[in-house]
Amino acid sequence: MRRFFVEPENIVGPTAVLTGAEARHITAVLRLAPGTTITLFDGSGSYFEAMITKISPTRIETKIISITPYVEGTEDFPPALHLGIGLLKGKKMDFIIQKITELGVAGLHPFHSRYCVAQDHGKVRLPRWQKIALEACKQCNRPKPPDINPTKDLKELLSGSGEDGHALKLIFWENKEGQKPVREIFAPLKEIHSVMILIGPEGGFSTDEVGQAIDAGYEPVTMGTRILRAETAVIAAVSILQHELGNLA
Repeated sequence: MRRFFVEPENIVGPTAVLTGAEARHITAVLRLAPGTTITLFDGSGSYFEAMITKISPTRIETKIISITPYVEGTEDFPPALHLGIGLLKGKKMDFIIQKITELGVAGLHPFHSRYCVAQDHGKVRLPRWQKIALEACKQCNRPKPPDINPTKDLKELLSGSGEDGHALKLIFWENKEGQKPVREIFAPLKEIHSVMILIGPEGGFSTDEVGQAIDAGYEPVTMGTRILRAETAVIAAVSILQHELGNLA
């Protein structure tokens, strides 16, 4: 059954109204007719089975037939995986947000660090990122998108590390000397509730930044001798950890 996003404020009693891009997709692309049953989700984790009752080019009215409420903890197995990523330029961030949504990451924490190529701080990109995450939810049948946080400076992100509740914190760094291979941290993953990982921007981390992360409780790890692009490193690290956490079969 086709799935569409509905704004929570557009659900009133038994009626749910679709507008904007979702309405245009239904009318101009799919050409669905009144009486068609569809699935709606509101981004909070709940699903709604609904029947289309009225159609116009910019507005679709539906009648809710049944509701499957979201139950906390049923989407993914704990522990939850959070990703801190150095702000990337262009559409690289779009790609990463799409893929981490598909892979079940619970939260995204963009940061600006010394070697970031992107000079903006992501404020104007946040609505776009949230839209991309919702579109990825539709594709991968995920009921709730990851929490996408506003971009911070790396120092600010690290300063809150003592209060973030993450039991295991890792910083991926291409300088492998004196670091554990990522496979060596697998054993404790079964015993913790939340994991936070940091991956640098195109230019990587400076030695000082890694030192600050270590002081904030992060353990430096490596994925081997090859230098990976930032977006490749994200997919590799998230996939490895989600598999070990039981969130990716």
